[in-house]
Amino acid sequence: MSIFLVRHTAPDVKPGLIYGDANVPVHEAEFARVTPTISAALPPSALIISSPLSRCRRLADFLQVDSGEREVRVDERLRERALGRWQGGTWEDIPADEAAAFKANYLDYPAPGGESIRVLRDRVVAAFEDGWSSALGRHLVLVCHAGPIACIIAHWRGDTLMPGLRPAAGCGDVLRLDGGSVRSVSFLRRASPVESEFDSKI
Repeated sequence: MSIFLVRHTAPDVKPGLIYGDANVPVHEAEFARVTPTISAALPPSALIISSPLSRCRRLADFLQVDSGEREVRVDERLRERALGRWQGGTWEDIPADEAAAFKANYLDYPAPGGESIRVLRDRVVAAFEDGWSSALGRHLVLVCHAGPIACIIAHWRGDTLMPGLRPAAGCGDVLRLDGGSVRSVSFLRRASPVESEFDSKI
């Protein structure tokens, strides 16, 4: 059994837009370009557990149809972080006092009307552990977002979740969690420079 993390393909949004757990459209040309290579990087038979947000569910459904031997389930806990009234603006629009409070208390400062990083981490880790158990020896693929992927990587390696944690998943990236005495993370597919313009901060 292997465990794979897949970030959704690039959204069709203005660079710098905070979209959090909102449903936003995918960039159609990028979706068509990268989905075959994402599918090729994954085992042909696997349990896929997807965030319910459309940019992830659409990719998960493609991966299922492309193989015919992949099962898709949806777990609400794999949603991206809810960013409350920060959503819809840009990172530069966040009031200075709120940005400073978040920087000073990274894990526990909630976005106004949204979630803290700790709340995100706890629900995502619970979804990951449940998914791992339910895979029953099958390959497991989690299709989700930058924030949840960072949470899973930190949990897998036993690291403290903090800003700038590496590796960081770009849109369309495929990562594999490697077990053994030292748990590690490796890339199977890296985002291209074209995709970086659609990326946003966690």
